[in-house]
Amino acid sequence: MFEVIERMTGPKGRGVRSGAIAASAGLAAALLVALPAIANLRAPVVIPAAPSTALAAPPASLTVESEALRFLCGQESCLVTAQYEITAPAPASVRLEFILPTEGPVTATTNADRETVQVAPATPLRPDELGTLVPAEAGAPALFRADFQSTLHAGSNTVTVRYSQALGAEEVAYGYLRKKGRMVQRFGYELWPLREWTRSPGFRVKLAVAIERPAPGWWERKLGNPRSVACLTSDTTAPVPAGRLEQKGGQLWYEAELGPSIPDRITCFIGDDNLMPRN
Repeated sequence: MFEVIERMTGPKGRGVRSGAIAASAGLAAALLVALPAIANLRAPVVIPAAPSTALAAPPASLTVESEALRFLCGQESCLVTAQYEITAPAPASVRLEFILPTEGPVTATTNADRETVQVAPATPLRPDELGTLVPAEAGAPALFRADFQSTLHAGSNTVTVRYSQALGAEEVAYGYLRKKGRMVQRFGYELWPLREWTRSPGFRVKLAVAIERPAPGWWERKLGNPRSVACLTSDTTAPVPAGRLEQKGGQLWYEAELGPSIPDRITCFIGDDNLMPRN
């Protein structure tokens, strides 16, 4: 111990101390430079989103055969078309409803006959909705409830609803040296209401998502990150549906089939290919 003290306090030790003091001063100076940078590091840009839901089951004895779910996405929102094939044992007039994050416009048809749709705030949510809907993000759009009277005939019927759903987004890959990050857009759709229905043994949800994207050239395909789309389900055992991507004209299409087991929800992401979730 004394030898160590001597080395630090003796003539040679003064050089060691001087070096240590210089290093400390250098570290302090570096911190003084870095701290403003850290302090100025802003939070990522986040655009909160709210989901829409599948049709809730009416009390009548109906069987849903399939749902064709299509999202045509632009820069800020998607046009949603949900088409249900429903079998009725006898003629029936039923009230159908679903939740969505917009007040309108909303259209609904039964066998090509246009229905009158009423839209009102969804709050207060019902107990089953409170327990199953994904918790709302801070600042997310308000939820609304759309309902309409649907006149079904005996046998096969087609019920279709259409509306617009805003895209949420979150900034990624940004920092002090990269002032502007890249945005990953997203939307959610709640499938759990389908479990309230009587579903046919072959029931499937046929999902299709289209985004605006010119066909990328060779250079962008091989060395770049062209715009892409990917979807995940809430099923932890199989979060990634067996989907496929296909360029059709100026649009990139993602298509997948879900069923017979129905996850609570799907979440789809739009952005640069290397930012898309893989699992």
